[in-house]
Amino acid sequence: MTTTSTSIDLSSLPARAASGERLTVKHLAREYKVKAPELKRIIVAVYGARVQFKRGRTGGIVFTK
Repeated sequence: MTTTSTSIDLSSLPARAASGERLTVKHLAREYKVKAPELKRIIVAVYGARVQFKRGRTGGIVFTK
């Protein structure tokens, strides 16, 4: 996991979400060239309780303060 997480810059995700961009695990996994479940585990490891994954058409990754 460390080699994958070091090649992925997750620090920009909260700013991208705040700018109104809809972030989904599926699209980010394709962008970073990793599998979706692995990316989700990495995001949870980095952001912990500050991140929520919402399902559905209007869902995506939501960051809280």
